[in-house]
Amino acid sequence: MVPAIRTSPLYPFERRLMLNLVRLFLGDGLHVEGLENVPRGGCIVAGNHLATCDPPLIGALIRRHDVHYMAKAEAFDRVATGWLIAGYNAFPVQRHTADRLAIRRSLAVLAQGRVLIMMPEGTRSPDATLQRAEPGVGLIARRSGAPVVPVGVWGSENAMPKGVVIPRHAEVHVRYGAPVHLPDRRMSHQESADWIMERIAELVPERYRGAYARPAAGVAATSP
Repeated sequence: MVPAIRTSPLYPFERRLMLNLVRLFLGDGLHVEGLENVPRGGCIVAGNHLATCDPPLIGALIRRHDVHYMAKAEAFDRVATGWLIAGYNAFPVQRHTADRLAIRRSLAVLAQGRVLIMMPEGTRSPDATLQRAEPGVGLIARRSGAPVVPVGVWGSENAMPKGVVIPRHAEVHVRYGAPVHLPDRRMSHQESADWIMERIAELVPERYRGAYARPAAGVAATSP
């Protein structure tokens, strides 16, 4: 059974705190494009993952409070931070498994017209390039029929590399692409996830594209 989907009373405060911290540590080093591409109603916002700050930053920039996050289950096991993550409208997923409860909750978030933040790679990139996606985002996009807003992030690996708790000043770019729907053809969940990652790859500089370095046919590469 899926619990009722509600906005945590802590979320507005935590979102504002996140934005204030970003302004404090990054200042004019944060560059944001395409926020107007996030539609009203239910949608999946899917981004690449270079640093710990990527998921909360991608969501905090969206001017809505009904933003929910799929986060690794291990993060909720820490007494010191589990409540903070839950207050950020996050719910757990057992990575690398077909977590049925997480899938049902994701579909419920979208059915209620809310925003679902997903990082298709499932973990931070070890070398700041796009890694092969897990199939989960493809499954949820296909079953829900919700539009997907691809987000390309780069530079955050310099602001908050692995092991760093206090962000460093760096040039960080967050680019929200136009919402897309999966092609109307038979595709596996993995193929669907790869298709979404290709849309993300189109938004980042070429050196970040990694496993998705070849741009989709007929689509010109973008410059930073």
